[in-house]
Amino acid sequence: GAGTAKTSLMQKLLREMPEESAMFFNINFNSYTGAESLQPMLEQPLEKKTGSSYGPPGTRKLLYFIDDFNMPSPDAYGTQSAIELA
Repeated sequence: GAGTAKTSLMQKLLREMPEESAMFFNINFNSYTGAESLQPMLEQPLEKKTGSSYGPPGTRKLLYFIDDFNMPSPDAYGTQSAIELA
């Protein structure tokens, strides 16, 4: 439930990952977060590898922590579109 330190616990666990082989990136959602704003957030920690390939720096593994993953605010018709990336 709300206020049970879920985010704090996850942040602590993520900070304990070995820095030489892994990294994490926080993404905080809110009711205004949509696919058009999520894509640049996902790309932010990546670097260009070869050709059209992107990945985390060096040989590290990347873990995204998405906090407050909720549905977007209802539109004018009262519907809520799921966040979709193609």
